[in-house]
Formats: sequence, structure tokens, C-alpha cells
Amino acid sequence: MRWSVALVATLAALLWGCTPAPSKQSDAKVVVAQVDGAPIVLRDVKNEILSMRGYTPSLEGRGPSRGEVSEAVRRLIERTVVLREGARRGVTLPAGALEEEVMRFRADFPPGGLEKALLQVGMETDAWKEQLRRSLLYRRSADAIAAAGATVTPQEVEAAFRKERHSGTVPERIRVRQYLFDSAERAAAAREKLQADGPGVGDGGDLSGEGVDLGFFRRDELPPELPVDLFGLPEGGVSAPVPGDGVVSLFRVTRREAARALTLQSEEARIRESILAPRREAAFRRWLAQSTAEAKVKVHAELLQKLVEEKR
Repeated sequence: MRWSVALVATLAALLWGCTPAPSKQSDAKVVVAQVDGAPIVLRDVKNEILSMRGYTPSLEGRGPSRGEVSEAVRRLIERTVVLREGARRGVTLPAGALEEEVMRFRADFPPGGLEKALLQVGMETDAWKEQLRRSLLYRRSADAIAAAGATVTPQEVEAAFRKERHSGTVPERIRVRQYLFDSAERAAAAREKLQADGPGVGDGGDLSGEGVDLGFFRRDELPPELPVDLFGLPEGGVSAPVPGDGVVSLFRVTRREAARALTLQSEEARIRESILAPRREAAFRRWLAQSTAEAKVKVHAELLQKLVEEKR
């Protein structure tokens, strides 16, 4: 999301128009900005820059540029505004969602590689997890805000269906949910529980959160990392554990759709979502621009200027 040109210009003027002032305090205690009184500390800015860089160790010795600092502060201000609204709306994370996201990141590294990468850039694992938690909350909060600002009527759905001029049939499809585990033993135990208890399981101690909905697939759309025998499972069926890089997955068929003729009823949900998606995005952008403009933002530019001059 982008600020207005005026707001960006104001931030730039604040950031580069002040005299540097040294600080001896811990980065976690140095307040560099405030949004309606809520603090943004220097550690948050540094960690956001590391996130923007992709936690690349080769960049460890290079201090942040002016552009990086401005972008990091912009993101943090927006995040603060969105998270505050999310809290007001009662947005929370499902049980296990954070750990599941951590495991998805671990899958991109060899064993111990994620912790090593964070160590090389000087970021503590707990701080990274907290940043990830806030990022997940931001997404859920943004979704809630966007959904409240966008609607579509049945008449619009019908008009879009007629415009597409459908003909023929929809091939058989299955909807798949993925669960991630850190060992084959935990995956096997969870598979037994899923098969025994049926749909609705996901908040017990043996399962990794609620899993991730991968959506619908036709036979010719099934990704190579998914078991080819998924189409042979009944609705509610669970695959055998599938090992990956540092994680083990279970895949569950949560819904089956037989081949069928294309009708307004069969295509209504898809068409409704295709109309709503851009409207939600536009509604969120409008809300964010207005809420950010109305927020009382104070930036301690001299502290950010000092950050830019480090390691130069």
C-alpha cells in the first residue's frame, strides 16, 4: 500500500532535515516514531529492513540506505494503523497458525539453516517470530477491513455469468488442505486422528493449526509435490505422510466435485469472488489512505538519520 505523495514528502523532509543525535539506549527502547501514541522502536525498523532484504547475510555489513529506512518506517506506520483496527474488530490468529508458518519458512532451508541465516544478519529467532506473528495478524486484519468495504449483488453475478457465455462441462475437482509437521512420527499420529475424528479436527495438540487450504484442483492441475493418488481418496480422506525439505506434510481431500454442466448455480461462488477481489483491494486502499492521513504520526528523524550513517 502507498502513501499519498504529500505524506511521503513530509516524511522525507522530517527524516533528512534534522541533525543526528546519538543514543546509548537499547534498540528496543529507542522510540523513532509514534502513531497515535503507539511507539515504533529502532529495533522494529532494523528488523523490517532485514525482512525487506530477505535476511540476506551478504548484506550484513552494509548499513541501510535512506530509501530503505523511509520504506521501513512507512510499512511500520501502516502496520500499526491496520493492527489497531484489527484488534478493534477482534481479529486473532487461529491456534497453531504461527508455528505452521514458521515450518513453511523452514522448508526453504536445510536443517538449522533458518536460524543460521537469522544469526548471520544479527536477528534473534524470537524477534523474527514476533515479526512473523504481526505479519500474519496484519493480513487477517487487512482481509477483515477489506471484506467490510466490498459487496456484490446477485444481479452482478448473473450479468458476469452471461457475459462469459459458458458452455460444456467442468471436470472433476477436489479441494485439498495441507498440514505441516516437523517429524514423520507427528504426521503419522495426526493422520490417525484425522481419519478417526473426521472433519473439524485441527485444534488438538497433535495437529499443526488448521492447515492451509490449497483450493480446488482438476487432475491435470495437480502440482507435482502433491500425491498423485489424492483423486483416489474419498471426501475427508488423508494421504500418507509426504516428506519434504525439513517438514512432513499430510494432504486431505476436504471436498469432491463430480464433473458437471456449467450453470449459474455452479459458477456463482467463483464469479462472486472474482468480482469481490478487486473491490476488496480498492476498499482497503481507500480505508488505509484515509486512516493513515487521520492518524497522528510523529517521527524522530534525528534517530533515523543516525541509523543511515551507521557502517558508512
